[in-house]
Parts: sequence; structure tokens; C-alpha cells
Amino acid sequence: MMISLVVGLLSTLYYLKAEAVAWHLWHQIHVQKHAGLQLSSYQVVIEGKRLGNYKNASDLTYNSATGTLFTVLNDMNIIVELTPQGEPLREIMVNGADDLEGITHVEGEYFVLADERDSRLALIKIAADTHTVAIDETKLLRLGVNDRGNKNFEGVSWDSAQNRLIVVKERDPKYVLSVSGFYHPDSSQPHILEVERLKQYDHALNWALRDLSSVTYHAQSGHLFLLSDESKLLKQFDASGRTMGSLALWKNFHGLHKSVPQAEGVTIGEDGTVYILSEPNLFYVFKPGKPHENSDPRI
Repeated sequence: MMISLVVGLLSTLYYLKAEAVAWHLWHQIHVQKHAGLQLSSYQVVIEGKRLGNYKNASDLTYNSATGTLFTVLNDMNIIVELTPQGEPLREIMVNGADDLEGITHVEGEYFVLADERDSRLALIKIAADTHTVAIDETKLLRLGVNDRGNKNFEGVSWDSAQNRLIVVKERDPKYVLSVSGFYHPDSSQPHILEVERLKQYDHALNWALRDLSSVTYHAQSGHLFLLSDESKLLKQFDASGRTMGSLALWKNFHGLHKSVPQAEGVTIGEDGTVYILSEPNLFYVFKPGKPHENSDPRI
């Protein structure tokens, strides 16, 4: 009887995401002053906007050169450019991809794609008139650290301060990698490839985030933002791995009328706006201040 009660209690706590709720409330109460985003003040301003008939939209990146967003469709191997309001601008077909899960803007016309099933990174160029790119004709890197499957690289982000890629593995196990030498803004620099597991985030991953669905680096603060679909949390970390706050994606938090169903992508604009994408095709925008009067509770 006692064992059954304990199992039942643990199952209930797991279902309610008790550890994620506890961590979030702790950081809401113990607000720290830092150079990053004060996520406790953020409110949703666009809630669950549907991106046309797209399905399996995964990951987001902000292009500061164009002021637009880019996402990937992992079932169709298509890149979609979006306005900051979530309006589609164009589609770019990606030939030779297997299972696109991540995209990040590096600089200028350069982007990196993460192909999950084969644990590959691809350096591509997207110009204003690009409508097709071919993976096999680009610079490719297969890290070979994971078996082929769909629990591998879920997100990628460019760290402009250290000229490296930050890559996250979804689970079993989940971790954060640094990949240096794949690209450098100065082409005269030697490309010495270095791959390192960033262990300073392991503790938080073990206790606060059940999986990793996306990552974004915030250049202005040097902070890393990790998104978890299962925990429904976006957590902010400094370079040493300390938590600097979180954004809860649950109903009634930050002005949300409903929980974000399956958060798969996150990026941050130059003004600190947080953009989140949820499969299959829901778009969210969070800003500091009051909830937007046009947030749609019907979503």
C-alpha cells in the first residue's frame, strides 16, 4: 500500500511538473539584477498565432541584418522567412536534408542548419533572392557523437562573442555543446575544429529541465537561453551556468490564456523581444510590460 501511495504521489508530481514550477517560482521571488533580460516582467503580446498551413515548424532565429525571423519545417525540409509579427514572407527549399531541427543566423547571408537524424551541421548562404539551397553543396560537419536517431541535435545558436556554435542535444542524455572552428568571420583565421561539452549547464539540466528543444545566445548580455518543451520553461543562464531567471509557458503565467503546447524554437530580437515557436505552427511574442489587448484566448 505504502509503495503504491509513493508511486502515485511521484507520478502526480511529475505530471504537474512540480520541479519546474518550484524553480520558476523561486526565481520569480528571488529576482537578481543582471545585464540580461528581466524575464519576470515579460508578458505575451502575440499568443498562438497560426503560421498558415505549415506543420512541424521547429526552431527560430533572428536576422539582425534584415529584421526578420527564419524557421525550419522538419517534415518538408523548408526554411520559412517571417516578419516579427509572424507573417510568412518566402519559402526556401533545402535539398539533401534529412530531419531539419535547428537554424541560426551567423552574420550577413550566412546561416547554420542542424540536421538532427545524422547529427550534421551545414553552413549555408541565404541571399535576398534565394529560394533553394543544397546541403550537399555546402560546408558540412558530422560530429559523430550520437547514434543516428531523433533524440539528437534540437537547436543551434551562434555565439558572436566567441565565434562558436552552441548546440543542444534533446535528451538521453541532454547536454550543451560548443563547436568552434566551423566558421569564422575572418576567413584568414585558421579553422581549428574544437568540440567541447559545456558542463556548467549540466546541474540545471539534471534538475530543472526535462529536455532541450532549442537554444539562443543573447549577445548583449552573454547569456544563454535554454528552452524545454516538456518542462514548458525558457531558462536564462550566465556564462558560468547560474540561472538568471525563467519564462514559464504555462496557462495564466506571463499573460498566457493557454499553455504553449509544444515549444520547439526560441530567438531574441535586438530589443530583447522573445519569440517562441510551438509545433505544429503556433507563434508567440513576449515583451516586458502589460499583456497585449489582442492576445487571443481562443487558441
